Amino acid sequence: MQKYEGGCLCNETAFIVKGEPINPHLCSCTMCQKSSGALTVAWVEFSIKDFEWTNKQPNLYRSSEKTQRCFCKKCGGLLGAIDEGSENISITIASLKNTNLIIPNEKHSYEESKPSWWEIHIKN
Repeated sequence: MQKYEGGCLCNETAFIVKGEPINPHLCSCTMCQKSSGALTVAWVEFSIKDFEWTNKQPNLYRSSEKTQRCFCKKCGGLLGAIDEGSENISITIASLKNTNLIIPNEKHSYEESKPSWWEIHIKN
């Protein structure tokens, strides 16, 4: 079983997950843009039962009726999102120690929200 480790910019909030990645994809919604400071965020989901925060717990911010975003309390780094009722946790691929392990699929949520000059090419 593959093991993935990751954390925030200051490494105060870290995680480990042992399991299969689910639905690695891109999102350009305005909430992802504002919470990350990036035009597009690469996400991957894992079963929450396979996921563990290994250092300090993140702050949670309710960004919509059903979603809470996970941020480091110290550096503010965006790490993930949890949807109410879901059995999965979404993690930013950028927060993984090895970002080469997971490649986003063709799904691009809210692609229409990206700037017209922003082009994305995923090399598989």
